[in-house]
Amino acid sequence: MSPFALAILLLAIASAAQVPLYPTEFERVDVIAIERDGRDLFAFDSVTGRRTTIRLELGEEILFEASRGRIGLVLTDRRALGVAAGGAWQEQRYRLKEQVPEFGLVEDRIGLVVTNRRALGFVSRGAWIEESFSPHESAEALRSGVAVGVVVTGRRALGLSAGRERFVSIDLQLKEILESVNARDTLVTVRTNRRILVFSAPNGNWSAQKRKIN
Repeated sequence: MSPFALAILLLAIASAAQVPLYPTEFERVDVIAIERDGRDLFAFDSVTGRRTTIRLELGEEILFEASRGRIGLVLTDRRALGVAAGGAWQEQRYRLKEQVPEFGLVEDRIGLVVTNRRALGFVSRGAWIEESFSPHESAEALRSGVAVGVVVTGRRALGLSAGRERFVSIDLQLKEILESVNARDTLVTVRTNRRILVFSAPNGNWSAQKRKIN
């Protein structure tokens, strides 16, 4: 093989090696940083170079703060604040007699918060999504992956994907017992004593597989 042909072959191999294994791989890069100065909260965005600010109210106390990937989340004793790359701060005020949450889950494109009255999701397009609980319904499990999240109550499982505008619900059956809940990058699996429930973020829907009864 001539030196010229060998050089072309090596160049082709090097170029091929730069192609990702899967075209839908997620880039896990933190791009939001949250800083506080007095009553001002700053979110610095390394994607756009933008800085966005929101001011805390007098006496407002921060209970939780986290940022990962393309979103940041701050919970205070009065409201939930979310910020996404390229966007401004967005807020959700707590309702009358709503229990104040003290923590949340934050992943690359999904943030989850629950209270005694509703589930709240913050997604990377810079929007809050909410689902009210029915009377006597409460959260039993929260999980989140890169672009998917789930809130499981004693009555149903609520799936959320970064590209959707609402929680997607699937009911649990009478006397169906929750065994495990797992979230991966774009997939949630909920295992009960009767079924395996799967939520797909790209499709935005649930599927169910009955389990064999031994």
